Amino acid sequence: MSSSLFKTTKYVNFHNSSELPIMVDSWIDGSNSLRCLRVGPQEKLVIHSSVGEWHVNSMLVDEADYKPWREGALKWYVNLGKFRSDPCVSGDYAWMEWEDIFDCVYSECAPTFDPRTKEPIVGLVTFVFKGLPKPSS
Repeated sequence: MSSSLFKTTKYVNFHNSSELPIMVDSWIDGSNSLRCLRVGPQEKLVIHSSVGEWHVNSMLVDEADYKPWREGALKWYVNLGKFRSDPCVSGDYAWMEWEDIFDCVYSECAPTFDPRTKEPIVGLVTFVFKGLPKPSS
C-alpha cells in the first residue's frame, strides 16, 4: 500500500522565455537541500524536483548576469515566485511575488519519459517577463 494518495510529478519541461537570466531552485531527492540552476535567456530544458515544486529567483552568482536586471531597472537578488508540476486545490500552478511583472504559465503537453529514470516528464512551465508596469499619471 502506498503511503501517499498522489504521485508527485518530479520532471517538467521549462522555458525561460525572457531575455533575463534567472535561477531555479529545486529539491534534491533524499535530502532537505535545494539545487540552484541558472537558466539563461530563451533557454529550454527539463528540470527535476523531488517534491514537484521549484522556486524562481534573481539570486545570480555572476556579475554579468545582473547587467540586464540593472539595465531594466529591475530588482535583483529577490525571490520571484514558485511553481509546481501539479496544481494545488484551487487549480493554480504558480505563485508570483511580482505577478504584475513576472509569471510562470503551465501548459499541457504530451508526456514523455526521462531516459535515465524512466519517470514521466509532464507539462511545460514558461517563465514570462511581462514588462515593467506603466507609471500612473
